[in-house]
Amino acid sequence: MHSRIKYFILYIPKLYLSTGETKYEKEKKISTNYVAAIIIFICAVVISLGLFLLYVQRSIDTNSQKAMTSNVAKQSDHALSILNIHYGFLNSIADKMGDSSDILSDENMELLVSLAANTDFERTALIEADGTAYYDNGAIKNVAQRKYFLEAMKGQATLSDPLDSSIDQETRVILCVPVRCNDRIIGALGESYNVTALSQMLFNDIFDDAGYSLIVTKEGEIIAYDGEPSYHKITYGDNFFDFYKDRTLLSKNSLVNVKKDFSAGNDGLIKIRTDSNKKSDQYIAYTRLGMNNWMICYVIPVSDAQNSYSFIKSYEGIFMSVFCILVLLLVFYIIHNNRIRNEELRHDAQTDGLTGVLNKRTTEALINEILEQRPHEKGTFIILDVDKFKEVNDHYGHAVGDIVLSTLGQTLRNYFRENDIIGRIGGDEFVIYMCKTERQRWIFSFPKAG
Repeated sequence: MHSRIKYFILYIPKLYLSTGETKYEKEKKISTNYVAAIIIFICAVVISLGLFLLYVQRSIDTNSQKAMTSNVAKQSDHALSILNIHYGFLNSIADKMGDSSDILSDENMELLVSLAANTDFERTALIEADGTAYYDNGAIKNVAQRKYFLEAMKGQATLSDPLDSSIDQETRVILCVPVRCNDRIIGALGESYNVTALSQMLFNDIFDDAGYSLIVTKEGEIIAYDGEPSYHKITYGDNFFDFYKDRTLLSKNSLVNVKKDFSAGNDGLIKIRTDSNKKSDQYIAYTRLGMNNWMICYVIPVSDAQNSYSFIKSYEGIFMSVFCILVLLLVFYIIHNNRIRNEELRHDAQTDGLTGVLNKRTTEALINEILEQRPHEKGTFIILDVDKFKEVNDHYGHAVGDIVLSTLGQTLRNYFRENDIIGRIGGDEFVIYMCKTERQRWIFSFPKAG
């Protein structure tokens, strides 16, 4: 058996072969669709997870607001209970003082001084029917025109408007009850009470004392506040609505509605951002205090109000981290396997299965690519076949003929350079294209056919 080799150097015209979708292209399309389906699935899971986490966060927000509103309402009831206890105590003392025919008796004055010394009241006063007030520290002044005295003389237990202290920045009120003798009002008993201390006492046991409280008139004037101004930046005498008008409201409720709630004494809650940073978000819950149409407000950072749910956020973070890692690993695994699979498909699609050299379609494509990209470059184009190959098939059988072709393919791959194009274009016909070669060099280096 002899091989007949033909060779020449020339510029090769572009080759045209039949075009049709190869197995590789079909497999690649299937693989691409598979990857797209996986990506869509992952996106759907991520979106679903995001919606779930958003729902959880909204639930936390809703429950925190309910807890705020409930706590403020309870503390308001608590404050009113404390004031009623004080009224009850004052009425019992007033009844004791009314047993004496002289409201300014030595016994009553001693009892007045003892009240100031042994109770939370800061100042005590016995007031005659003409409005002359005698204080526990010996001071005397006329309060005949004060509203709390006039109401007490009508038989009412009354609470004064706030009295502002410019010295200690605290707010005090006068609790005043009538003093009766034989069912006749002969005077009044008044006590000075620190509303600021009441405000501080109310909320010390909730939210780990993280927030602060305000007592506000229905017009928005700050009567009392709890805490340092450096912390909450609101101070004594500020107007609630003026202070918050330039802040960003994060809830549906507006300051106009809050004003209406204050006027009507309704409960409510707003979420507000005092700075550009989300960390500055605050809840402000408010309710009627139950005296003089005052409102009590509790202000707390959202992060502190939701602190009891912090374990949920921790679990969310851990879950999201693990989920993202698993998704990334899955994506990398899919990409890696898909790349390997594509390489295998590409190799199978480009290679002749029997000889291991390039198939006809790939040979055409690679040669045309070289001719288009480097049209002036000389190359060696070789076409060869096997002499009397048909006789081998007829005499020894196709199995032996396949061995001959396989051996020839291996020989060509071993002999030619790695970047040379070696392809099978027919039964026993092969094509070799060598880039950047000269004819003389090729003639002397190529072995002669035997």
